[in-house]
Amino acid sequence: MKAIVFQGTRDVALNTVDDAVLEDPEDVVIEVTSSAICGTDLHMYDGRTGAEPGLVLGHEPLGVVRAAGEDVRLVTTRRRVVIPTHLYCGVCFNCARGYSAACLRVRPGGFGAAYGYAGMGSYRGAQADLLRVPVRQRQLHPGARGAR
Repeated sequence: MKAIVFQGTRDVALNTVDDAVLEDPEDVVIEVTSSAICGTDLHMYDGRTGAEPGLVLGHEPLGVVRAAGEDVRLVTTRRRVVIPTHLYCGVCFNCARGYSAACLRVRPGGFGAAYGYAGMGSYRGAQADLLRVPVRQRQLHPGARGAR
């Protein structure tokens, strides 16, 4: 698949990377239809975050579910979804109290995780054809039914 990849300070490129795939029965893979470029992406682009070459950038995606793990119940294939920037489990101490950006389960040894952001876990970003959405389907917010 194609993805926008950080290669170094002020150097990004459209590269071919491995397709996003289901890795867990609670994963979903979406076909990304839109993904925001925001200030945090510019911080990485400008070299202010310690981003490593090879990082697939991007977060805040919209897309269509293309594959769902066997334990996924909230959404089905062809469903439009919105996905927040950060990942969260929804049930840990912090998530249960409304602090999902500081989830204790999605990044061992740290607080919180985000798609395609330096130092926030190993999750690839959404400036790509496909995105794996892990940690159950809590990150998916269903939109209108069906793909157009």
